[in-house]
Amino acid sequence: MDSLIGTIIFLLPGLLLYFWVQYFGVNPVVKHSPAEFTAITVLLWFPVSASAIYALNWLVRINNSHPFSDIVTSNFTEIWTLTQLKNASDNISYLIAFVIASTVISFVVGLVWAKWIHYPIFTGLVNWVRKSRKLAPLSKSSSVWDEVFLGNDTQVVEVGRIDKKDGPVIYGCIQKASRPFEPERHLYIQHLRDFDLEFIEKNEIEVEGQFYDMKSGSYVKVFNYEMTIKALKKHWGSEAEGLLPPRLKKKRGASGK
Repeated sequence: MDSLIGTIIFLLPGLLLYFWVQYFGVNPVVKHSPAEFTAITVLLWFPVSASAIYALNWLVRINNSHPFSDIVTSNFTEIWTLTQLKNASDNISYLIAFVIASTVISFVVGLVWAKWIHYPIFTGLVNWVRKSRKLAPLSKSSSVWDEVFLGNDTQVVEVGRIDKKDGPVIYGCIQKASRPFEPERHLYIQHLRDFDLEFIEKNEIEVEGQFYDMKSGSYVKVFNYEMTIKALKKHWGSEAEGLLPPRLKKKRGASGK
């Protein structure tokens, strides 16, 4: 039981913040050793726990000045030392309040870091140093996968394998892409009628870029959106509105994955 309470008090706040930061797309999802993971959560523990304890201390002060809750009066005290925090954790009411405060504060801290600090300030400083050392600057996304497939762009693609030129090739519009926490990378592609290699070559649709998975040997070609839509509407004529997938009917960048 002491181990569980110690985990909740001294590891959970940092773990929550690490979770939010990863989910907001700031850090890539990577496997850490137990020692690395513990070190990360301990480092992130301080800003969340300090803010949560300070918020609960203010709650106690307000209740002392203007009593509004018997639970706060009988169960909460101001915490200023680790010993006091450990003793307070034996109280279920305080423990629940601490977990709730840590969850909310970790979300807010993660949001502020991801939206206003990480890229414009932190990454800006890192890139300034990298450029001074004649190294390529880091991009806004945490991985190539996020950069290519987790934006709001509508993408019509060709999927195949580098090592099997005569193997099956898939054409269509990406509807879903794996999110950061999924261990494997997958794409859900909606079929486009008549959209194949012959159609692409006939309409001279350009390739905007290609994604290569060096480990699996797979590739994904991303075709020019405007040229693709123009060719499909020309090919289908008046039937285009009924045949285009919902995602292709929307303005580019209007929907996410």
